[in-house]
Formats: sequence, C-alpha cells, structure tokens
Amino acid sequence: MPHRHVVFGTAGHVDHGKSALVRALTGTDPDRLAEEKAREMTIDLGFAFLTLPGLPDPIAIVDVPGHEMFVRNMVAGATGIDAALFVVAADEGVMPQTAEHLRVLHELRVQAGLIALTKADKVGPEHIAAAAKQVRALVEGTFLQEAPIVPVSAVTGAGLTELCERLADIARSVPTKPSEGPFRLPIDRSFTIRGAGTIVTGTVISGRLRNGDHAVLLPRGRSLRVRGLQVHGAAATEIVAGQRAAVNLAGVEKEAIERGDVLAAPGAFAPSLMLDARVELARDAEFRIAQRARLRVHHGTAEVMARIVLLEADELRPGQSALAQLRLESPLVGAPGDAFVLRSYSPMRVVGGGIIADAHPPKRRRAVGAKVVDGREHAPPEEAVTRLLGEAGRRGVAEGELQVRCGFSEEELGRVLGRLAGRGQAVLGKRKRWFSASAIESAAEALARALAEQHGERPHWLYAPLNTVLARATGGPSALRLAQGRPERSRGTAGSGSPPGSEKPPRAQSRGGPEGREASRLALDALVASGRVITAGERLRLPDHQPQWSPRTAAVRDCLLELMRRSGLATPSLPELAQACGASESECQDVLDALVDSELVVALGPGIYVDAGIAAACREQVVSYLNEHGQMSIADARALLGASRKYLLPFLEQLDRAGTTQRRGDARVLGTRGGL
Repeated sequence: MPHRHVVFGTAGHVDHGKSALVRALTGTDPDRLAEEKAREMTIDLGFAFLTLPGLPDPIAIVDVPGHEMFVRNMVAGATGIDAALFVVAADEGVMPQTAEHLRVLHELRVQAGLIALTKADKVGPEHIAAAAKQVRALVEGTFLQEAPIVPVSAVTGAGLTELCERLADIARSVPTKPSEGPFRLPIDRSFTIRGAGTIVTGTVISGRLRNGDHAVLLPRGRSLRVRGLQVHGAAATEIVAGQRAAVNLAGVEKEAIERGDVLAAPGAFAPSLMLDARVELARDAEFRIAQRARLRVHHGTAEVMARIVLLEADELRPGQSALAQLRLESPLVGAPGDAFVLRSYSPMRVVGGGIIADAHPPKRRRAVGAKVVDGREHAPPEEAVTRLLGEAGRRGVAEGELQVRCGFSEEELGRVLGRLAGRGQAVLGKRKRWFSASAIESAAEALARALAEQHGERPHWLYAPLNTVLARATGGPSALRLAQGRPERSRGTAGSGSPPGSEKPPRAQSRGGPEGREASRLALDALVASGRVITAGERLRLPDHQPQWSPRTAAVRDCLLELMRRSGLATPSLPELAQACGASESECQDVLDALVDSELVVALGPGIYVDAGIAAACREQVVSYLNEHGQMSIADARALLGASRKYLLPFLEQLDRAGTTQRRGDARVLGTRGGL
C-alpha cells in the first residue's frame, strides 16, 4: 500500500474540548506547557499521532488554541494541514471563534474535513440535533458543507470509533503534497535537547529532505547541515511533503530561530518585502479595506504587518476580491499559489485572505499593475516561466531567479525550460541566463535597423563598427565582442585591426546593462547564423550593402589611391594628401578610414597609410627574402623596400603582429604565419 502522509488540524472555540478529544483519540496530551495545564486552556500548538486501521502511516494531528488572543498561533498551526477536525461543543453550539476559525480554514484553502460535536454526554438528543443544525447553517457554502457530523464524548468514548472511521476515509481521499518540488518547511517550534542540539518542527509543505543535506534558514539566509530527522517520533533518513517532522540542525542555537522562519532547499526560495496577490474581504467583515490600509498578514507560520495597495479600485468592500500589492514591514518567504490570512490591525479579527500571484514583484502602480498581475496565482508552470521571460525582455532572467520566483525545484524548472527551448520559445545565454525568443528577435530587429541606419549615414563605408551599431540599437555604449573572434584580413593586407578614426559610440545611458548586452550577443549570433548580417572582426555589414560614393567623395578616393600607389610605403602625410587632393583634412581622413574599412588601404600607424596592394607586394618581398636569407636587418629591409625607418618600422611591426615575421634582437625571421 502506498504511503499517505496526512495532517489534520483541530479548529473551534475555546473550551469546546479540542485537546480533550485529541487525548482521547491518541493517548497523547497536546497541552505540553505548564501554563496550559495550570490554566486548563490551550495556548500554543500541540501535536499528536494516530494510527488508524487500513492506513499504512499514522495521521498527524495539530491541536490549536481556541481563544481569540491566540489566533496567531491557530493560523500557524493550520498551515500545511490537509484536513480539518472541526470541533463544536454540543452544549454551547456555534461561538465567535467557531466562525473565525472556519474563516481561517477557508482562507488557507483547506478542502476536506469533518465536524465533531464534542461533550455529547452532557446533553440529550434534542440539544445534539439543534447544535448539528446550527453548525450546518454556519458551514453552508464552505468546504465543510457536506462534511459528516459525528457526536462524540472524550469522557465516555462514545462516537470515537465512528470518528476514527471518518478520519480514515478522509485520509484516503485527500490529495498528496508535491514531493518533487523544492523542499520547504515553515517552522512552528524550535527547542534544544541536551546532547542533540537544536531541533525545529513543522509540516513539510513541498519537496523532500535527507539526513546530511544542507538547508537554508530563511529569511536569515544561513546555510545549515541536517544531522538528524524524525517522523512520528521515530528516526528517519528522509522527510517528504505532507509529513509532520522534526529536524536536528547543526551549527545554530535555538535562540537564532523563531516561529515564522522557513527551512528550505538552497537557492529555491528567497525572502521578499512585496507580494502581488489576489485578496478577498470576508462577507461578514465589519469594515472596508481602504487604499494603503495596514493589516496583519499570516503566511505559513509567520505574521507580519503590511500596507495593501489595491490595483483595481480605491477600496475593497465585504465579499469582494481584487488584485493588490502587499508592501510588507518584515520579509516573508512565499511562492506563487501560497494562501495567506488577513487580520485587522485593531481590533484583531480575521477579515479575509488571499493567494500569492508573484512573490518577488517590482513596485506596481494601479491599473497597469492589475493587468500585469491578473491570473498569475493559478498559472501553470510553462505559462509562469513564459510570462516572466516576456516581462524581462532583453534583460533576461537568471535560472536561479526563475526558480525562486516560480517556486519550482531545479529539476522541474529544467524540464519546463527544456520544453520551451525545444519549441523555440526560450533561448539560453551565458551563465544560465534565459531570454524569451521574442526578446532575442526584438533585439535582432533593433540591431538590423541600427546597422541599416549606420549604412545610410556612412554609405561609403563597407562595414560599420560593432560598438557603434550596438550603441544605436540599445541606446548606449556596449563592450560586446563577437564570439567568432577577430579574423585576419584577406586580400594580402599586412595585418588586421579596427580602422583608425572609427567613430566612438555616443555617451548615452545603456539600456539593460550586461544582461542587455547578452541579449544583443545572442541576437547577433542569430543574425549571422541566418545570413542577415556579415561580420569581419569587430565590424558588421548587411549582405547587400556595398560602398556608395558621392561624386565628391569618389574624386577624393581616386586621388588618394593614386597618390598612395605612386608613393609605395612612403605615403605623404595627411595634410600633404589633403592639399594634393583639394580636400579638407577631416574630409580626407573620413575617406581614408572608409578605404581602410573596405580593405583597400592599410593603416600602419597614426597618420601612416599604405595602399593594400603595395602592402601585400612588400610583404611578399619580405617573405621571399627571409626564405632565402633566414633573417633580415633594418638596413636589409631599407635596401629591399626603398623606404626610410619612419615607414619601415611601422610596417615591420605590423608584420610582427600578424605573425608574418618575428623579431630577434635587431633582426627579423619568419614567423608562424610567414608562408606565402
């Protein structure tokens, strides 16, 4: 028979016999505190286990206080329960905390339970029938509407057998909790045992934890080693979702842990000071929730104060629900789909609750925020991830952040991302950062437009500098480098490198930072792979783009090329070239840069330009000389090429950088790329 780990929680008014019923069922007194025994009133949470015929595992029972002063403890105990043992005394009937506890169970989305009419030995059949009728009226329209009502007596034992049968029926029918998700245990108690150390207890609401694992204590962020586990009072090697468990933690004192803390799988959850949620106000609430009202939020075993920013209206009336953002005064550790309870600040009454839609949202404004949040509280896994990737745009989302915001285990998130990537809906960048396919396509379109605009502004340039295009596409500077590297230039040029005089990107604020640059890199990879963009080192061009020369710039170009072909390596200076061609120095410089970009001219150094054909011929002469003589001095080079040191040294240094030659002392020998 498969294991079923089921937790029941008691609920009901003070003095209606909840603890006495638990003692009668289990033989365990859930009132463990001396003050509770002295006052004969439950103050804090109590725990017991009950073995039932036909069930492979005992059920756990969490006994909660019924007094209005301890509703906070009651909500903490109700966290993670699978079903309710709803208690009403037959001699008193429905009382104020009866209704308030029912409201708590409703807000926590408890879906199963039964009703025990306690103290049945004190009244006759008429009183029992009247109490049952009163309870039926109270629970009408709730999850207990069809629940069985069992009259019982903890004193005489009457009705306990039937109650156990009903408990077993419910235990067999309630759905199991997701053990494949990330481990999470809201802590409801911490204490120290001599010789063992610090122990924490709680109900595992998702995932599993093994002895020896590490878990993180949130919101404090401390990583702790598990050195012992217990379930139902017995040692265990593993605890799983649905179990009441005790965890022995190494390296921490109990004073460093309090109710409301969460023990969780490392990296799966993170504390937050804001929550997006759908909230509801109870039909019988005696007030309205105004914009920015201050309320108590009970989530897990924690209670924090919060301001509620309504995203759809100025106020919330009884019986209404709305999307809202909870701005918390202390951090909570939540996940989408988690339920919570709302209590008024003063007087403290349960007034409603809600479901978390986003546990790590940005600060939202009204109207716009409502459209963004709507539907998230019940979004299936793929939809949740797709929506987060879509919102992130070109920033993308780190895989760890996706895990935290969705509340998925690493394995589940990996499966979801794998399916989205397989369908072409998600793209993986470096360092496990994910982007939506639409964001990468948008970045690609922006790059293609920016490149086309750059070609339009500088039509006589064959290529556009990569960083200039990125700055135009993203609105700011970028340090992106092509994954393909910087290939050596072709056509026999002496070396490679970005052309001197290339534009610097404008000093503008970059959108997206390093993550935006990652999207641009992925977009550029896609453009190159599809043939929509051609690259050469740190330069880009569109496939159909060829330099377009105006009559004026064409005349300057032809003049410069003719002068450089006649001059060999000893090209005139920029002022001399400008004067000879009847152009300004800036106009001449622009044309020279375009010629370098088109690989018709080689830039040897600042202000020194050589015709590419001349440079290639000189390179061949040097290689032939070295093949014959083994090495070459500066004097040999001057005699070979007929140029002064002013032009020879930059040319030879260019050959060194290209690997054509290698310097040894004052001489050159063939380099690793010296062959013709």
